Amino acid sequence: MEGNMEIIALLVILMTLTLTIEAQQFSLVHKYAHLEGSPANTQGQGVSPEYSALLKAHDRRRLDAFFPLGGSADLPIGLYYTEITLGTPPQNYHVDVDTGSDVLWLNCAPCSNCPLTTTIPGITLRHYDPTLSSTDTALGCTDANCAVASYGNPGQCTVSPPGACAYSIGYGDGSTTEGYIINDIITFHDSATTTAGANIYFGCGTKQTGNLLESTSAVDGLIGFGKAAISVPTQLANQGLVSHVFAHCLQGDTVGGGNIVIGNITEPGITYTPMVPGTHYNVALQNIGVNGVNVTDPTSFEITASNEGVIMDSGATLAYLIEPAYDQFVAAIESGAPVPSERISDGNGGYDLCWSYSGDIATTFPSVQLFFDGGAVMNLAPTNYLYLQAPTSGASAYCMGWKASTGTVSAPGYTLFGDIVLKDQLVVYDNTNQILGWKPFNCSQPIPGV
Repeated sequence: MEGNMEIIALLVILMTLTLTIEAQQFSLVHKYAHLEGSPANTQGQGVSPEYSALLKAHDRRRLDAFFPLGGSADLPIGLYYTEITLGTPPQNYHVDVDTGSDVLWLNCAPCSNCPLTTTIPGITLRHYDPTLSSTDTALGCTDANCAVASYGNPGQCTVSPPGACAYSIGYGDGSTTEGYIINDIITFHDSATTTAGANIYFGCGTKQTGNLLESTSAVDGLIGFGKAAISVPTQLANQGLVSHVFAHCLQGDTVGGGNIVIGNITEPGITYTPMVPGTHYNVALQNIGVNGVNVTDPTSFEITASNEGVIMDSGATLAYLIEPAYDQFVAAIESGAPVPSERISDGNGGYDLCWSYSGDIATTFPSVQLFFDGGAVMNLAPTNYLYLQAPTSGASAYCMGWKASTGTVSAPGYTLFGDIVLKDQLVVYDNTNQILGWKPFNCSQPIPGV
């Protein structure tokens, strides 16, 4: 009997060591595509000024978080959300997807401050309730894992539940989330409709403040895809369940969807460039071409202590270019455009650079090339730097979706590429090899992975 028990124990160990999970794919939904005035709801007439202002406000909040005066650089808002499954029995939750954050956290019952309603159609907010899951375990504040899971605040103990590992995250817009770290099962559904699960640590958020309480586009929490050990992709990779790779394909707000995959990507023909070491997913941009001609000063993009390269950010809507590269880029676009540009008021005391034009921009406006370290090139169409503005008077206009990033001595400018650049491309984040890749892709199709 003893020998049989040893054999059984060995088999269990071997099964545990060889357990893997297929690359897991999640559908993405654009948070603002349902709103009046979005490209998805204007029948090709362009975005309304109100919708344009909303996207700019979204980016301002996000960039304040990326470059805070102090505190965490985590981000409180994403541009896309997805659905995940946690607990036993499994419950579904809608969460913002963010490559600029690390922690997965959910609004958690009982909650003293959590949003109760949302303006997103078809979503009913749900709080994660530890008492309803038979597989949840609160992480103790004296546990060795607390230092990692609590996001660098080890030894902070909660009163309720007593002795749990506390977490608190402050965002650049003044919002905060706090609660305690819990462990439960995240469930995946593969292409064969079978299920697989993995234990992960995440934040049980019992108190939110600031913009996290707003019902506008509220969801149940946030899942971070950042580099830290607490992020879900890193946790799964450290358990040996998937490779430390994820990828996304964004459709933008014209269609309003996309996909994200955790695990190996099998799509051939992907162009890669090395990542620059840093907090975010940064790469080294060397120059920008317009119609194949380099138009920017390469020194604008040199890697320094204050410039860690270009940030690839799936949660921002537009693109932001450091000076003087921005002025050089815009001058080249204006020179190659089929009609003169004009300044159109944005309704907030500023203006947008636009072109009143009814032709096909794909064949008449310049193409753009982004030249990265290692000889990698990203080719962009006019739709990757222009967006269609609905007419307020007269004809519709195509407006510049890249903005100047003006800095100061203490807070220098930056270059960041958001949804307008990344849409309609498969973007791969390979943390194992520290490379970032891309390829034009039909984002309505599943991402090939194993």
